[in-house]
Amino acid sequence: MALPMCRPTKHPKTGVYRIRMRVPKDLIAAIGKRERIESLGTKNPGEARKLAPAACERIEAEFAAARAAAGPASPLSLREVMALCGEWYCETLRDFEDDPGPAAGWAAYEDQLFHSLRRDERGDIVGFDPSSADLEEARLFLAKRGIAADAGSLHTFAAALFDTKRKVAATLAQRAEGDYSPDPHAASFPKRQQQAPARPGAEPPLPAEDLLKAWAAERRPSPATLAKYGGTFRAVARVLGFDDVRRITPDDVVRFKRHRLETEKRDPGTVEDDIRNAGAVCTWATTNRMLPANPFAKLAPKAARKLNARDGYDDDDAKRMLVAARAETGWLRWAPWLLCFTGARIGELAELRRRDVREDSGVPILDIVPHTLRPGKNETMQRMIPLHPALIGEGFLAYVATLPADPNGPLFPSIKPDPHGKRDTPAQTTLGRWVRAKVKITDPKKAPAHSWRHRMIDQLRTVRAVQEVQDAITGHYNPRNAGAGYGKGFRGMPDEVLKDLGRVPSPVPPLGAGG
Repeated sequence: MALPMCRPTKHPKTGVYRIRMRVPKDLIAAIGKRERIESLGTKNPGEARKLAPAACERIEAEFAAARAAAGPASPLSLREVMALCGEWYCETLRDFEDDPGPAAGWAAYEDQLFHSLRRDERGDIVGFDPSSADLEEARLFLAKRGIAADAGSLHTFAAALFDTKRKVAATLAQRAEGDYSPDPHAASFPKRQQQAPARPGAEPPLPAEDLLKAWAAERRPSPATLAKYGGTFRAVARVLGFDDVRRITPDDVVRFKRHRLETEKRDPGTVEDDIRNAGAVCTWATTNRMLPANPFAKLAPKAARKLNARDGYDDDDAKRMLVAARAETGWLRWAPWLLCFTGARIGELAELRRRDVREDSGVPILDIVPHTLRPGKNETMQRMIPLHPALIGEGFLAYVATLPADPNGPLFPSIKPDPHGKRDTPAQTTLGRWVRAKVKITDPKKAPAHSWRHRMIDQLRTVRAVQEVQDAITGHYNPRNAGAGYGKGFRGMPDEVLKDLGRVPSPVPPLGAGG
């Protein structure tokens, strides 16, 4: 049934029909305007009359939610906080539990959460401080339930929600491994005593979180991508002042874009990513009849391409590090040499197991394969990197032979793993401090580990290695044509790759050669 005074009116300039409703006086401060206008996206009067009732009900539902959330802020007890966290936990688990996807994805998401913990100057974990984005996410979650929490309670809830995310990631990683034993976390959350009643007859808004869950259920993005897109939609809700994707119009997107560029002084590339990310989800929603149109379409700013923000190491840098590494042991003894002669990512090297150093096609290799602790940056990261003659001459295989016989043992046991059993971040921290403080390479454009990859690519260009060989060494994804996916490719031919890699010169003479 149409609401009273719910009549579409035509925009005097564009001719597009819209709904205009006066904001109740008690909600003007909360909503930030005296009138709510929602475009119906059509110039056809008959179609506008059909769309008008649903639009009016959405606006009325918004008023009802705003009235509840705009009430006096009140404290939440710890029991209430944990009950709300339990609702978030159960909803998330319900959305993904039946088909959680690969366990590595949830392990990567849990790792991403771990890296957001606050650390002291020595790199030790000291706690979690909710960011403005975390607080906004918590506020929107509570507002959807008509809850206005005071500042202290909001902070407590945001911190508790962070811990809840880590719990759900751990549970879904177990589910992904086929473990559906009773969930130890679900029973730990109390039930909330009072639920805000739903408004009878009102079509609920479409919060971005709900849209993202539907999109993710079909598209199966990586946890990192899902988190990134969630951040984009939270920024949209914060700038526009509402969390309902159905309400977003192209004019709203332009307002969002201008605010990010002009008020927040965001980089155009960042804003371009924001709008393209949101637009990709809304395109899917349009195809699946959840939205009438994509409001983000063709509105992303055209950001100028930046010059490379990183420099590769030159011969002098490389020589200083390789020579200095000879005086070290364990990880620092071999990290610079492996980074120099393999082009691998530091996370790939830090998580290597003893069995990953083996022989294939008659040559010793590093077998870079994804596993739980190292899910990989992309699907093409798996490859076999032949060992450069300089590595063999330096004694790397002799080092491997000194390790315990367990094939699943770490290749670098000197790296102390973090609480989740991962070694990539401790390895990065240790190497970074060594490069900056001991070797004294302090140029900010030279990253302790990543600049080796830049150097390797330039070295491969110098020896005229073809692009596919370069990708087989570095693990980059560069599809060129349909034929690129045929056969095993150079990633599975370490003996052929070695013909080019072996021509990359060493910046230092071999051990015992003097100089």
